[in-house]
This record gives sequence, structure tokens and C-alpha cells, in this order.
Amino acid sequence: MNILGISFGRKNSNCDIVCKEALFGCREADPNAEIRFVNTINMNIGRCRGCGACSTALEKGKDNVCIFKDDFQALEDEVRWADAIIVSAPVYTLTPTGQFKDFVDRFSCRHDVSAINWVLDKRRSGEMPGDPDDFPMERLRKRTVGFISVGGASTDNWTSFGTPLLQTFAMSAMMKVMGNYNANSMGTIGNPYLDDQLIENMHELGRRTVKGLNDDSVEFFEPSNKPKGVCPFCHQRLITILPGTTKVECPVCGIEGQLSIVDGAIEVDFPEAQVARARGTFAGLREHTVEIQGFGAICGPKIMANKEKLDTLMKERIREFDKAIGNP
Repeated sequence: MNILGISFGRKNSNCDIVCKEALFGCREADPNAEIRFVNTINMNIGRCRGCGACSTALEKGKDNVCIFKDDFQALEDEVRWADAIIVSAPVYTLTPTGQFKDFVDRFSCRHDVSAINWVLDKRRSGEMPGDPDDFPMERLRKRTVGFISVGGASTDNWTSFGTPLLQTFAMSAMMKVMGNYNANSMGTIGNPYLDDQLIENMHELGRRTVKGLNDDSVEFFEPSNKPKGVCPFCHQRLITILPGTTKVECPVCGIEGQLSIVDGAIEVDFPEAQVARARGTFAGLREHTVEIQGFGAICGPKIMANKEKLDTLMKERIREFDKAIGNP
């Protein structure tokens, strides 16, 4: 087994410590595994520019390497090598550090399981040229992942979007998430090695991330000293209330549930049919693929019918904005 640890924090600081301790847990679960660790702090990973080159390459069945040359490809190659992954990232302002998001935006479009299968289905049916067997099938590789969000605040709602946004790394590639751990309170703990329970939790997260790859009976890791999740798929505690109803959505998974109050406590029931279409499942990803593949049929005629109007507005108000707004 190939196991990868990725830290988006400072070298040899808290993110590195918890990630590496989780990797020690991985080693306990598989003494023969090959284990690598990457710290990204000095890597140059620019943001996605929405150029569409990777999507175009994917439709042509090419191994869609990003056309912008920086350190992104080196990190993506490490991920593609791995079977099990541990990711740690610091939270500076409610969410994981921006470098993580930049990586995910560029990674996801190359590893969307539904989009890849859409291309393969089109090839098999003859609607798209190319041999379905001549395709980088490694992009459909089964992987597990464990997430660790690291923050200083003792009040955990100052890190409330840490693990939910880490989850976005797993969605498109349908990685099986084995645990979301919010390692907050670092400002008072001082160092992870001063909290024995934290270190043991990291080991357990690592063990389950490895064991869960080939054993579906391994349960998602929710430690007893942390609040339990609400969503049965992503295990996050966030819900979006639909105004005027008792319906709620998981903002991470996009599934709908029913809120009720039992003995003074809030309970949320997510039907099995909803869980089956969560983001991170093939059904959930395919819904999105079908939606975006239909954009052209909707917007194309609309844009062509208004071409003269749009050309005029783009020229007078956008390309010549300073003149239009009255700037000297």
C-alpha cells in the first residue's frame, strides 16, 4: 500500500506533527506500506484560472495535465501515487489556508469520477471518438483519506469551516473519508505532544484510514472527546435551514433532511435515498455532470440571440470601464 501525508502548515510545526503522528498510525495498520510525507509551505501552487483546458483534454481522453507550470503537478503526482492519504491544514480565518483551496480547485476537475465515466460512456456508445480502453484509468483509483484541521482557538466555532472545506478534496475523486478531526485549542495546548489523547486520536485516524481501504466494516472515526456529526455521510455538524419549513440541507453533501425537536433536543433525519445522492457518491456527482453538460444548450441560443446587445455592452461598459464610469 502507498500512503501519503500532506501538511499545508509550517515545517515541523503543529500541522506537521499531527500529520506525521497519523502516519505512524498508518504504519501500525500496515507495517509493509510505503509512506511518503510532503510539506507544501514552500511550494508554488497558483489558483485555478478557469481556462477549461483540463476539461477539454479530458473530453478528448488525454491525461489532462494542468497547462500552468508551477508546483501543482508535483503534488498531484504524489496524490495519484497514493492509496491512503492524510491531510492536515491550518485554519487562520475560519477556513483551511488558501493554498489548500488553490490545490483542490485545480485537482478536482482532473479527477471527477462522474465526468471521466461520462467520457468513457460516450466513447463506448460511439458518440465520442477514441478507444475507451486507451484512457488514464488511474484517475478512478479507490482511495481513503483522513482530514485534520489545526487551529489555535479554544472556541471551536472559530475553526468551524476547517474540516468541512477539507472534505472538498475528497468529493470529485470519490475518496472514502475515514475521519474529520478538528485539532483546535493549539493556543492553549501549546504543542500536540502535550496532549496524549490528541496523539492517540491521530494514530487511530491513521489506522482507520488504512484499514478502511479494503474493509467497508471499518467505521468513520469520531473520537469520544469531540462532538458527533449530524450528517450521516460527511459527519459534519453544519446544517442549512430552509426558511419557512422544517427541512434542512447538509451544506457539504447537498442532501436534504427533516428537522425535529425531541425532548428539547434537535434531531435531523436524512432519508437513505438522500444519503445515496450525497456529493462524494457517484449519483451525486452524476447529477452535477448532467446539470453542467446542459449549460451549452440553454445558454448558447440565448447568447447568440443577444449577440449584438452583449457585444455593445461588453465594449462600452466592461472593456472601456474607466471611460464609462467617468474616471479621468
